[in-house]
Amino acid sequence: MDTSNKVAQYAPIVQSLLAEQQWLAQKPEEYQKIAIADKDNHHYQLLAMGWITPIRYVDNLLIHIQIKPDGKVWLLENNTEMRVAEELVERGVPRMDIVLGFHPLQYRGLTGYAVR
Repeated sequence: MDTSNKVAQYAPIVQSLLAEQQWLAQKPEEYQKIAIADKDNHHYQLLAMGWITPIRYVDNLLIHIQIKPDGKVWLLENNTEMRVAEELVERGVPRMDIVLGFHPLQYRGLTGYAVR
């Protein structure tokens, strides 16, 4: 498959995954998850921010995914219990097109996903 076709195919998969996660387990009104999409550069993030208790404010990056121009989907951050890479596979992204970018290069070959 052409790399531009991969980018066009994978972007809606990533966006829908983050949009679904945005609405799961919402807390009080002062706390929210926000899905952010930089569609020009293909960076997709899920943030958690707000007051989770009357004295505790959070502003955390939960998930960060980038689709590179070569069509590889780089999982750059996953601060959730969700198995994001497995979820992407279930939605149609082949393992050979997913890179666990938060692992050092020398260990990526052991993950069952792409090295780069």
